[in-house]
Amino acid sequence: MKISRHGSKRLKERVGLPKRAHIRHINTVLQFGNTVTEKTVDGFKMIHNGFLYIFANSKNNEPILVTTYEEPKSCIKVANFRVNEGN
Repeated sequence: MKISRHGSKRLKERVGLPKRAHIRHINTVLQFGNTVTEKTVDGFKMIHNGFLYIFANSKNNEPILVTTYEEPKSCIKVANFRVNEGN
């Protein structure tokens, strides 16, 4: 697992993580995140803790973090949320 220079900058800027925590965080994303798109030869997208992570694949099929965005509203699934009305 690798992180591009741009991906590292965006993790620091948007997620607020120090540089020493980037690898650990991306391992957590890969392990527990929800896949938004199917994994292809080019790459894939994952959502974890309100952020969208975009990955590319290297020649040996190793994921490389390209960039990070805040989770778009179109990715939120309404079916995942339940309202407890108290009765």
